Amino acid sequence: MEEVFLWRGSTEQRRLRSLVGKTGRFSYFNRQLDFPDWSGKLVLDFGGNEGNLLLDHNCTIRPEDYYCLDVINEALETGRRRFPRAHWVHYNHYNCSFNPEGIEGLPLPDLGVEFDMILAYSVFTHTTREEMHNLVEQLRARLAPGGTLAFTFIDPHYNSWPETYRGNNLRWRLERFHQTNHSFKIDDLWQQSRGAQWCALVNGSELHVNGNGSWSNEVETCLSYNVYYSVGFFRKEFPYATIRPPVNGEMQHCCLIRTPGSAGILPANLEERHF
Repeated sequence: MEEVFLWRGSTEQRRLRSLVGKTGRFSYFNRQLDFPDWSGKLVLDFGGNEGNLLLDHNCTIRPEDYYCLDVINEALETGRRRFPRAHWVHYNHYNCSFNPEGIEGLPLPDLGVEFDMILAYSVFTHTTREEMHNLVEQLRARLAPGGTLAFTFIDPHYNSWPETYRGNNLRWRLERFHQTNHSFKIDDLWQQSRGAQWCALVNGSELHVNGNGSWSNEVETCLSYNVYYSVGFFRKEFPYATIRPPVNGEMQHCCLIRTPGSAGILPANLEERHF
């Protein structure tokens, strides 16, 4: 089940929150960043929900060094109760599915610190292309010298689990939506996506190729919004970044952007590294 339904879905769906594990986020970024020393590092978990990084049993980020910025106030309150020494900030930014009552174009708040690491897991898979670029530039401005911004994206054409599943990432998502909504034809949408540089899937059944799609700002109009980018297209969008393939059985690629002053900028040939 998509995370948005756990917070904005039916009563039955919301009750499943305590049963759905959100571990693995720290392990994912720890590996993508080549197992750095996290001690004393200030970390911003952008879109971190209820503190998903800290929930990993092997997380070595100190709660007092951890900042979580999210559009869901209820999630932040849950995290605050669990990790009272961490920093929890509500970002009342509009998002068509997670925060439709939010403020469009709201800039990131000034948290008064520069961050060594800014991590965003599956955030820009739910925003428009323009929002992604705007927020990435704002996040880069909040990095300390030598800091790293790491965020994920999903390639619609990539097969994340070749040993157990023959389809690509987009088809996998379409099949999941089709289990509860049989009104659309998976093969038709999948054929439309072939060769797409990027695409947006609105409410699980409306596919917009090389475009964001459209919806009104009504609360229930766009409960589910998923955006996919091919690796080739993402390299053009962020030519100064390093792109790494999924790890730990995840479907998310990772985009790494480092500021000057780091211990060593990742060489371009590591873009194709496989684990």
